[in-house]
Amino acid sequence: MIQKVNHIKEYETIQKLLNSLSGWEDIDKFTPADTVVLNVSPDYSSTVAMHVAHHLSKDGEMLPIICVDVPYPNELDVFYKHEFYMLLQNLQYTKKKFILVEAAVLTGKNYTWMVEIMKGFGIDPDNILTVTLFEKFDSTFKCAFVGEVFHTDMIEFYYERYNKHWD
Repeated sequence: MIQKVNHIKEYETIQKLLNSLSGWEDIDKFTPADTVVLNVSPDYSSTVAMHVAHHLSKDGEMLPIICVDVPYPNELDVFYKHEFYMLLQNLQYTKKKFILVEAAVLTGKNYTWMVEIMKGFGIDPDNILTVTLFEKFDSTFKCAFVGEVFHTDMIEFYYERYNKHWD
């Protein structure tokens, strides 16, 4: 079964997610000077990443957003892991804190390997914040901030069109 998400549901869930971020006790530790938003799977997650980056802006400075592509279920992840490693190699000198943002965490596999690579770079897990708009109830990775947990097999956003990689 597929859970359909229309633009109203998306907006309401984004607001719920941002409200929960506002109540987070460590919110002031993630500043634009040393933090970056990693927009994971930008073809689905860009709206959420943009809202999070603006919401956490301070003193007129917005958090930077960098897009990170991840594999579709029918693709090997080797190339994507290499690209992510190279990105971290470049960011390690300017950023200390990372906010991973994804529209939907289905299995948790992408966040799992991403966080492992980050830890391999010596990034303190306390400096990695994981955020998702929707998280599947049985995901192996549990995000720090979740807009809503869903219990269907799949989630489909109103803007999606057929994509053969999900077959």
